[in-house]
Amino acid sequence: MAHQSLYRRYRPRRFVDVRGQDHVIKALRNAVAQGSEGHAYLFSGPRGTGKTSTARILAKALNCPNLADGEPCGECESCLSIEHGNSYDLFELDAASNNGVDAMRELISRTVVGSPGRTKVYILDEVHMLSPAASNALLKTLEEPPDHVCFVLATTDPQKVLATIRSRTQHFEFSLLSAQELTEYVRWIREDAALAVDDAALDHVVRQGRGSARDTLSALDMVVAAGGIDDRAESIDEILDALVDRDTARVMIAVANAVAQGREPRVLVEQLLVSLRDAFLASVHAQLDHLSDSDQKRMLATASALGTATITRSLESLGAAAVDMRQAADPRVPLEVALIRLTTPAADQSLDALVERVEDLERRLTRLTPSLQPGAGAASAQAPAESVRSAEQRHVEQHRSEGRPEAASAPAEPGRSSAPAGPAAIRAQLAAERPRSGPPPAPPAPPAPPPRSAPRSPVAPLQAVTPAAVPSEVPQETPAGSGAASAPPPGTLSPADVERALTESVIPTLGGMAKSLYSGGRVVGEVDGVFVFALDADVPERMLGRAEAARPDAEAALSARLGRPVTLRLTIGAAPAPALAAQPSVAPPGTTPEPPPPDVPDESEHIDLSELVDATEVPTTGLDKLVEAFPGAEVMEQES
Repeated sequence: MAHQSLYRRYRPRRFVDVRGQDHVIKALRNAVAQGSEGHAYLFSGPRGTGKTSTARILAKALNCPNLADGEPCGECESCLSIEHGNSYDLFELDAASNNGVDAMRELISRTVVGSPGRTKVYILDEVHMLSPAASNALLKTLEEPPDHVCFVLATTDPQKVLATIRSRTQHFEFSLLSAQELTEYVRWIREDAALAVDDAALDHVVRQGRGSARDTLSALDMVVAAGGIDDRAESIDEILDALVDRDTARVMIAVANAVAQGREPRVLVEQLLVSLRDAFLASVHAQLDHLSDSDQKRMLATASALGTATITRSLESLGAAAVDMRQAADPRVPLEVALIRLTTPAADQSLDALVERVEDLERRLTRLTPSLQPGAGAASAQAPAESVRSAEQRHVEQHRSEGRPEAASAPAEPGRSSAPAGPAAIRAQLAAERPRSGPPPAPPAPPAPPPRSAPRSPVAPLQAVTPAAVPSEVPQETPAGSGAASAPPPGTLSPADVERALTESVIPTLGGMAKSLYSGGRVVGEVDGVFVFALDADVPERMLGRAEAARPDAEAALSARLGRPVTLRLTIGAAPAPALAAQPSVAPPGTTPEPPPPDVPDESEHIDLSELVDATEVPTTGLDKLVEAFPGAEVMEQES
């Protein structure tokens, strides 16, 4: 007898032999046992899940004279003739190659002819490939077939089947087999067929099958014929490992080797997308029943190393590369470009790439955090400790070379860490080691005053400044040995601070008319802890009420930003003169006071009208202005 492939040799012969489709088998067996079978069925599902095999078993059951609880015997003449393909009770048609209306009319004409068995079964495989005319020709017969006819339609894409056809059938959906079921299946076949295949090869064929029994047995045939796993099958794993390690050279070499071995770039992209999808499912803790235990652990490790965001971006990039391959002169180029961008985030300036780089830094910091905790061991702080220790050693050697005495090391206090001191403590130690006879160190230069913002309205700045008022953004230099830098004392909030907080944080959060009103104003001074906010002088009086309505929200936002209660008083133009007299600003000690602003002529200064001279040759009419706009033009009268 000629050699048969494993998927033909181990094709199910009875309902009990079908694996992974218990919901379908139970319904069909009960219908046959009770004599309530339908006149038309629609079997849908992925390839290699047993649709056609189940249809043939149903044909056996409908014509077997020795039924036992809905199961065909498999030994009678009718069962054997159906199994051998020479039965008059079974007619199979491949709708993919016979999808015309003529083939369908011929099939319909045969339905009226009887057969030796009880029921004549028509199996139409890939029924979604029928043309619209052929589908319409099938409708009437499918709705009211002869009593001795049963239709079984099989398809891998039920959505393409006409809705009128689906409504005339009983629809059963076949599902992919789990990895556990396939592993048990191929192990039983290995024992039954005495195949010299190890467990690693079985895991490989289950991975290649991806839930399809026929694909799994075809992969097992290839492993048996090759005497083991082909090295080319590991190219996808090599590319995935290179993606995890962000190794651009390695991933390019893996792609070049796979193409040199005869792998199509489009096939590589499809297999990469399948593997990355499994990693994505693992990252969101979804079920991976179609993978073996070892593959599930590997996908979990890949998902943990890459992260959900990176896997999602990889799926999008490779999916776009698969689409671009259709129009590319060399299909390898879109694949290689996508892989380079994935392994080198710096080469991709998109927002997703930047987010990925930030998440990668966060993951690294998360892994380093336990080692930086107190008590985690001397190795965790070795790098910063060595850097500070080397700086101290250089300082000591410099003292020795200059003949200076070394500073005596004070005993460590109990309960205090023995880690090297920070920069402030090192500066204090250097100050203590200087000889007392030398000149005292120069005091640190005072901080530069903050730049005064230009006024946004013609209102003269009225600001009460106290000597202790220092902008919070200016860093204060702390003398050596005085400990931590002192924070500004509470209560020293200046109008400049309120102005800055309003501009940066509060006004952008306002909405509507309030945002427009507050944008044109500024803080002009402070009276008894109340900051006066002057709106633009052009704001009408009637709009003051709207600004007052938004004042509580502005005060709440200011209090949250500055960390202390802030009260505002609204005015239009300038602040009232009696309440806001201009106070002389006092500069902090040690700083140079700012020079007074240049004299600005007062607009209210008296002007002698007799000194004004009338302007001459001023265009007054529209025609004069037009002639002035176009020098050299002549005015011509319109002809009547």
